[in-house]
Amino acid sequence: MQEWGIHIMRMTVRVSAVAAAGVIAAVGLSAPASGSTPEARLDAALAAEAKQAGLGTAEAAGLQKKVDAQLAQTPGARQTGVNEITSGDGQSVMTLPLPGEQKARGVDEAVGALGTANCAKYYTCLYEHKDFNGRRLAWKDCNFNHLREWSFTDKTSSYHNNQSRGTKTYVYNWTSSGWSTLWISTAVSSSSYVGNSKNDKADALTVC
Repeated sequence: MQEWGIHIMRMTVRVSAVAAAGVIAAVGLSAPASGSTPEARLDAALAAEAKQAGLGTAEAAGLQKKVDAQLAQTPGARQTGVNEITSGDGQSVMTLPLPGEQKARGVDEAVGALGTANCAKYYTCLYEHKDFNGRRLAWKDCNFNHLREWSFTDKTSSYHNNQSRGTKTYVYNWTSSGWSTLWISTAVSSSSYVGNSKNDKADALTVC
């Protein structure tokens, strides 16, 4: 979803939700009717997203396994999209690449050209690989944030600061001597590769 401040639902999803959605999409059935429970409504929304993304049964199941693995490493987070996970406080969002794609994007986001940044307005994004590929971790929280909370320690290769113009993002590395600043970005700016000396070294950030 391009505007991550608005999510489908803010609740925990059942493990089988997207796998079931993939079956529904694959066989061409309608999404399940919205029920009275939050789980049923989220299942229906995920089924609709899986169908929109054109996911088959195996693709949906494989993607859900990746989502489940990320959820297991991110306490308090919940699934808010077929390939999207939101922190408990709603301040950070991780998006996984859809099957067959290199760059992470929400189902409602347009497929951008390879090598172009795609962080939503008012967020700063860290990317797992160079050229803005791999998992995308978006933040708008002003606090000092540890990337280990997302299993993203030492895994940043590119970034896009799309906050309000002039807002700074500070990215830090932990060494035996303590915290050191890896880079400071000023919105609006991006880097398709942070450089060999900074690649896969980010451990924390402050987003304002």
